[in-house]
Formats: sequence, C-alpha cells, structure tokens
Amino acid sequence: MPTFRVAGRTDVFAGDAWQMACVIGCSSISVGVVLLVWPDKSVQITELLLGVTLFLTAAWQLTVSFRARINGLLKALEFLSAVLSVVLGVSCLHSGDSVALLAMWIGMGWMIRGIVQAIVAAWSQNLPKAGRREGYGLITLLAGAVVLVWPIDTIAALSVLVGVGLMLLGAMEIRLATRIRRHAGDGDQVGVHGLLGPRAERPARVTD
Repeated sequence: MPTFRVAGRTDVFAGDAWQMACVIGCSSISVGVVLLVWPDKSVQITELLLGVTLFLTAAWQLTVSFRARINGLLKALEFLSAVLSVVLGVSCLHSGDSVALLAMWIGMGWMIRGIVQAIVAAWSQNLPKAGRREGYGLITLLAGAVVLVWPIDTIAALSVLVGVGLMLLGAMEIRLATRIRRHAGDGDQVGVHGLLGPRAERPARVTD
C-alpha cells in the first residue's frame, strides 16, 4: 500500500510503530496518574506500579530496537537497555518495602534510557530533529538522576516524583506517535487529531 509523507513526521520508524508508541505513552500517563491520585496505596501496590513503570520503559526500548530504522549496533544497545529495564523492574517487585531501593531502581532505569536515547539520536545518520531527540534523552536522564539522588524517605513522596516524571515521558512518547509516518489508509492528519480523526482529503506537504 502506498504511503504519504506527512508534515512534521519522520520515516525513522516502521509505519505501524505509531500504535505501539501511542499505547506505551497512554499507559505511562495512566500509571503516573494512579501514582499521584492514590495516596493510601500499600507498599506492595507501589512496588507493582513502579515495576510496571520500568516494564513500560523496556517496551519502548524494544520498540525502538525492532521497529526503528537505525544501524545494528544501536539496535543492540536499545535491546540491552530493555533487558536491563526488565531486570530493574523485577527488582522493584522484590525491594523488601525499601523506599531507597525503589528510588534507586527507577532512577537507574530512567538514566539508562536517557543515555541510550541520547546516544541513538547523536549517532543515527539522517535522523530528523536529532537535537530534539537528544534533548528528550537528556530530560529522561535528568529525571532519573533526580529520583536517584533526591532524599526520599516515604512512599508518598516517591509516588509523586515518579508519577510526574512518568506523565512527562508518556507525553513525549505520544508526541512521537503523532509524528510517525503511517499508511495512507490509517489517516494522514498531523498531531493528535491525526491519530484519532478522519483521513485528510489530500496529503500535506513535506516539511522535514
């Protein structure tokens, strides 16, 4: 099926990757909201939610590894970081009610993701808006560093910090989903309305 190049979108990802990016982004925001609005959740529930946070990170890294058009070394780096995120997520589920350990696992997971994201953006050839993608990686790295070094001693404080960070990461993933090229039959409008709205009458001009 022919595809259209849509204004502001890129062809770095395979055409159906926008669906995965959107699902991961919406899930990240949902988990972030739950962390913020559920003040009296148990430590075990918090461990589960934080583990899911890192599993979502791994899902995104696997999406990049298998669906992005980048060289094999960068794909391997993304895959390795996904494996590490899964290991850290499992560690969250066995933290022994320790707030410090939970913060360390989340901080390390986000820092690894941010470093890898920045490296992929810097080393990928012909990557549109590479500087913006490097910036997203640095923001993720900074978020992980804040969680890692901030003196957090309660589940409530950790939930607020991680919840806000997770919502920001989810928003970045949804923004990327709106900019991935898709089959013409899936619709070719730009932005969030392009994900949910009807197909445009004619393809937009290329702006990248």
